[in-house]
Amino acid sequence: MKKLSFLAPFIAGVFIAVSSCAQKNTEENLILNQQQKEMSLKKAAQQKWVDSVYNSLSQRERIGQLFMVAAYSGGKNKNSELIDRLIENRQIGGVIFMQGTAAEQAVLTNRFQKKAQVPLLIGMDAEWGLGMRLTGIKNLPKQMTLGATNNPKLSYELGKIVAEQCKRLGVHIDFAPVVDVNNNPLNPIINFRSFGDDRDLVTRMGIGYMKGLQENGVMASAKHFPGHGDVSVDSHEDMPVINKSKEELMNMELYPFSKLIKEGVQSVLVAHLHVPVIDNTPHASSTISRKIISDLLKKEMGFNGLVFTDALNMSGLTKYYPNGETDLRAFLAGNDVLLFSQDVPLAIQKIEKAIQSNKEREKDLENSVKKILAAKYDAGLNDFKEVVVENIDEDINQFTNDFIEKVAKNAVTLIDDKEGLLEKTKDANASLSYLSINNKGVDYFAQELKKSFKNVKAVHSAANSSDLLVVGIHSYATYPGKSKLYGLSTADIQLIKKLSKRKNTIFVVMGNAYLAQYLCDAGTTIVTYENNEIFERSAAQVISHQLKAKGKLPVHPCQK
Repeated sequence: MKKLSFLAPFIAGVFIAVSSCAQKNTEENLILNQQQKEMSLKKAAQQKWVDSVYNSLSQRERIGQLFMVAAYSGGKNKNSELIDRLIENRQIGGVIFMQGTAAEQAVLTNRFQKKAQVPLLIGMDAEWGLGMRLTGIKNLPKQMTLGATNNPKLSYELGKIVAEQCKRLGVHIDFAPVVDVNNNPLNPIINFRSFGDDRDLVTRMGIGYMKGLQENGVMASAKHFPGHGDVSVDSHEDMPVINKSKEELMNMELYPFSKLIKEGVQSVLVAHLHVPVIDNTPHASSTISRKIISDLLKKEMGFNGLVFTDALNMSGLTKYYPNGETDLRAFLAGNDVLLFSQDVPLAIQKIEKAIQSNKEREKDLENSVKKILAAKYDAGLNDFKEVVVENIDEDINQFTNDFIEKVAKNAVTLIDDKEGLLEKTKDANASLSYLSINNKGVDYFAQELKKSFKNVKAVHSAANSSDLLVVGIHSYATYPGKSKLYGLSTADIQLIKKLSKRKNTIFVVMGNAYLAQYLCDAGTTIVTYENNEIFERSAAQVISHQLKAKGKLPVHPCQK
């Protein structure tokens, strides 16, 4: 035994390590068990509230819970009295706020919630923050701009900031992120709203945005299912057709949705698209297709969260179906929430008749309404607290500039520098000629150039310029428009193409990256993605070497 005595310290050490490990595992199990117990209690409380509310409603009131109608707190469409009547008489389930100010919306939110027998689920279509809809609130960067950073952490931060904005205003769901893969450069409606034309980039950034929202208390909604990226028709005007095989759809359009579903996205918004390979019924929009919603989205892809229609007043759908019929068909297809109904009372009447004629549809109604009520409980609407109106703009706008600057520093992109022109701008004494195209306001880019270089000469024509020429292209149109020129004139485009053949020219596209399609022959091109002071100054700082261009094009404007 003495010969084995040297093992005693080792055995003791092993025993202590095992004991320590066992103790740690026990503690972790206790924590896990406590968490599971708390979740179980929360789930039981949620179910009790949901069942209690559901059982207190008449069938007509239950049908009313399916509707989320458009509310305008300001502007020409202001409709607060209509909303009052719908709440009082039809028991609508929620509103989606569109235009006005934060203060006006807060006042109306409090007013509507007080009138509602069941608290209202409040939504906003706020892809780049509440500034997308509200006067007085600053815009956050667009999704394509975030795509250029290729940084899901920044996408998460965007979601977190938008979530804080929403909570401050009493909003429970943000209809974002857009996870359409914009693989059609001529897309008239998605375009810059997408993270890019690569499915993996869109997926990574979409998951980041989604988690930023949901982990900070606001429901996200992946849109526009089954994928609106490869269209050349605006579904607000007509119904786009997606002529692809099922395999092609699974590998591209549906890919980001499948990944977000696995990561726990709480809702999906369905677009007005005709997808013949899945449902070849004439004019069968995905919004009203049971094959697409119930069979594909729910059964095949395993989604069990809330399903929202896109706006049911869009011409891509309404030109084929009368008022009320779209709502009925959307309900029968498997949607839970019907957005932007054109005629709520008529739609309720039609759905009520459809249920009376087929009692099995009562179960579909129960499933949808209980999911809606569960979402309301999760949003804290079982104990509604009024939105505080004081200082609301200041509270919502806080942190905005810091985030925009962070994104700008990571998004501004140097597409190419074939002639090595940026090497020449390392000298602060370099002589620069500056030509501004389509500027309609303060030229912050020019101001920043003049701060960094001693010899900057503004020119109205580049004909006789022998200096290094910097051309700033200001684009105020985010969409291509019918002319596909992003707000520029034909003369502007002709000049840009002509100048792109010169070897001493640096182009700066201050706006949509697709404008670079007119600069495919240029030697040096920088893209900012947005046309505002922070991005303009950042582009000038890239030229003066105060800032490195870290961004990467999320789309391919020159790809043939």
